Amino acid sequence: MCRLLGVVSAAPGNLAEQLGADLDRFAGLSQTHCDGWGMAYWNAEDDLVTAKYPEPAQGSRRFRAAAEAARTDAALLHLRKASKNMANVMDNTHPFHAGDVAFAHNGYLTPLSALDELVRERGGRPSVGATDSERYFNLVLAGLGGDGVVQALHEAAELIIDAAEVVSLNCLLLTRDALYASARYDEKVILARGEELELYELRYRVTPDHVAVASSGWPQPAPWAPLRNGEILEVRRHDLRTSVHSLR
Repeated sequence: MCRLLGVVSAAPGNLAEQLGADLDRFAGLSQTHCDGWGMAYWNAEDDLVTAKYPEPAQGSRRFRAAAEAARTDAALLHLRKASKNMANVMDNTHPFHAGDVAFAHNGYLTPLSALDELVRERGGRPSVGATDSERYFNLVLAGLGGDGVVQALHEAAELIIDAAEVVSLNCLLLTRDALYASARYDEKVILARGEELELYELRYRVTPDHVAVASSGWPQPAPWAPLRNGEILEVRRHDLRTSVHSLR
């Protein structure tokens, strides 16, 4: 179980100022999601920057300094709650990145061997860390040469669901052109595990100045709207054009 937060703004600005109180609310969730924090964003030179550390975000001087140093128009943030027996080390800390793509995941997939086989079959890169999340990202990466990001996210989800046990495939993916948020989880499995579906819901907020998307965990009244299970949100950089794709 992890937490996700992404934002695309109409103009570059200080990330901490853009998120305002949402940043403090998000960091406060690390009382539970305490095994690492990370962020990825496009800087003033249009380079993809990542910052992360395997520690709780709340009270972390590194986290606050990274958010205050980030001047950007598009970013994603992640709080990690590690799966059982999974080490809190940099290689397991989100976001993962490759070239001009960054990725963060909230969920659980097993077994890792099935994910590794899917990645190998599609010529994807091998994983460095021990997480299911990095393997999920590598499968998405392997599909990006096809019909676009939305289709790559959808196809990766379908392949994983056919080959593995899935609780949630919720993720954020940041490219040079857009931020994507995919809501995909198995409601029956979640309820059978005794968990609340609300923990896996994503919501997004559209204003004239920015579009934000986030996991639950703090009050998110209107204009926050639900991103429904099976939908992919696409927010374009530079013009904030926002689309919701449903491929199920």
